[in-house]
Amino acid sequence: MEHYEFTENQIKVAVTERLKHYNGTATDVWDYLEKEGFLFHGVIRDWSGVFYHGFYYVFHHFLNDDQPQEDCIPPDSGITWDKLFKRDTVAGKLFSFMESNKFRIFIPEQAAIDAFLDGDMDSSLQSPKHKFQIYCFQDRCSLLVEPYLQQTIPPYGAHYESIQYPEDRCQLIFDLDVLITDTKKNKRTLPEGESLDVLEKVDEDLLAATRERVKKIYDEHTLIGLLHSGGIDSRLTLQLMLEHALKNPDPTKKIWVISADTLVENPGVLKIIHELRDTLRANFPWIEYHIVEPKEDETLMVCLIGRGYQSPSVNFKYCVRRLKINPARVFLENVFVTEGSEETCLVLGSRDNESGTRKRSLTKFFGDDFYGSHPVSSIRTASPIRDWTRQEVVTYLTYHRAPWRKGARNTELLSFYSGAAGTECPLGAAVVNDNDAIMACGKNSRMGCYLCTLGNDKSMGNLIKGTHPEYEKYYRFRSIVKNIAQDIRYGGIVGMQRKGGSAASMLPAKIGRGIGDLTIDCRTHILQAMKRLQIEWRESEILTAYHMVQQRESVEGFPVTQRFRDAIYALLNLKRSGFQRLLCNPVFDPYGTGIDQFTSEDAAIIQRIMADKKSKLSSLK
Repeated sequence: MEHYEFTENQIKVAVTERLKHYNGTATDVWDYLEKEGFLFHGVIRDWSGVFYHGFYYVFHHFLNDDQPQEDCIPPDSGITWDKLFKRDTVAGKLFSFMESNKFRIFIPEQAAIDAFLDGDMDSSLQSPKHKFQIYCFQDRCSLLVEPYLQQTIPPYGAHYESIQYPEDRCQLIFDLDVLITDTKKNKRTLPEGESLDVLEKVDEDLLAATRERVKKIYDEHTLIGLLHSGGIDSRLTLQLMLEHALKNPDPTKKIWVISADTLVENPGVLKIIHELRDTLRANFPWIEYHIVEPKEDETLMVCLIGRGYQSPSVNFKYCVRRLKINPARVFLENVFVTEGSEETCLVLGSRDNESGTRKRSLTKFFGDDFYGSHPVSSIRTASPIRDWTRQEVVTYLTYHRAPWRKGARNTELLSFYSGAAGTECPLGAAVVNDNDAIMACGKNSRMGCYLCTLGNDKSMGNLIKGTHPEYEKYYRFRSIVKNIAQDIRYGGIVGMQRKGGSAASMLPAKIGRGIGDLTIDCRTHILQAMKRLQIEWRESEILTAYHMVQQRESVEGFPVTQRFRDAIYALLNLKRSGFQRLLCNPVFDPYGTGIDQFTSEDAAIIQRIMADKKSKLSSLK
């Protein structure tokens, strides 16, 4: 603890003077806090009030029908509040009051409890960031109360100086008013022509003009890159280009198809991409298919578990650059540029009619020109279906069979998107313009990553109700991650911001005001949910994330519990032995997991040695 310095930093967090609204029970609790001398330091993100009385306390509110989800709360620790606080202390009197007002008090498993019971024996459990988490449940008002074990930094970026309690907290907002407001807010209408309805036919003039654009692209370039996201727009663009290439064969032309796998893709979209790749390779071996992936230390799950980042939100879209922009950029720089930018064209499946935002983006990018210019070495880009509507896209794919013999059928593609009733998450936007990609992701794109926490993607729910009930596990997992790794009310975020320090320098970080990163308890809960729901995660990513935690533990001052290690081991299918973190020898622990283990190759060698030994012993007899 003495190695960490609490310091002031200039991070800006919006702090308000009252909750978004109150009900009678919440008002009673606030009346008690004011009466007992708790100083009020402001409200963070509408529902989290910060108070001080000897220590900092945070009250996270779940009011009326908005109650905490059961699968977002860790299991019972078996500890009662009076084992933590004497009844005659400030905290003891607070929880006595809560009990007397018919709150059911529940203390989940958590690092602070482990440290409390451990008595400073395990250095991994010591942390300047400890806070207790105590749930107080009632039908119309549930609270997560967080008593912090430090007196210096106001949690979650609250005011240093106390402020007046809101006098209008007794003015309640009735549930009926909230319901009406939410109903009006959620009404949305599709732009004209953007339904999945099939027309009698595609306008002949539109089709002729589009084929001329395709011909222009084909004639003027030797390398054509078709960006394919797995959706219907990019499928149409690919089909039109292949139809032209098959009618006008030219051995000097190269056609490459480029898709992105964020490693958290919608499983249906990923299946479409892989089926198309296999079909094209079987039918047209001269077409190269490339699937780009993010770097292992920048995948979404590694960012969550290893780096402790909050799940992506509207104000923190770190995922777009790491999962989409950077992998595509690296591919273009390493491969396409060698062919020469003048001879290369990236063909997009972007349309003006998708949304107002997309139209403004394309207009800004292309203007009145047919070709745009990519930031990487000014590679040309073109979007031949800019003026198509979604209905026209669907109509063409319905009536025009794909130009390959079998597999990756248009009917299967349309059936999938009809069941999802969502639009594709475009690879094109991600590689053409960084800012537009970041702004659009999770806003206009309604189907992409199954773990997308940027927007309200309903496509997965539609698929579960219809043709893909097996996707429910992804839907449930996203809900858990979105809640505990984004909504501070679940206590999954530290409430203090790291400032400085690095694993490379091994210099301890300074700790200041801010929202902060994910707690070790939050990360553990995510890992346990992955195991329970059987969510796939590559072993190499798991090890990368675990190594990050090991490297950052002492530098960033967060505790690492045995529960976290066990959750990691469970995903690696390792079992704990009696020796952990003792031998510290890479021969016995090649992956740095803290458990002696051996690979399948090691096992084969051991069996061979034992068989040889047995054979020699037999010969001696």
